[in-house]
Amino acid sequence: MRSGGKTINLPEEALVAMLRTLPEDVLAEVFWKTLVEYDTSPLTGEEKKAVEEARSEFDRGETISWEDIK
Repeated sequence: MRSGGKTINLPEEALVAMLRTLPEDVLAEVFWKTLVEYDTSPLTGEEKKAVEEARSEFDRGETISWEDIK
């Protein structure tokens, strides 16, 4: 369900540059709202496995921080 905002087209480079300026908590909220909140379907077995692997990588310190990506 859209919030009533208008749709605009942006070049990929402009969007990435804009996302890089956001604080990590705001970026996480943007990703949550655009990638997770609207998909209410159950996770597939493959998706569940990917989430478990990602959590394990995070726990082992094998992920890259947002600050390092900027």
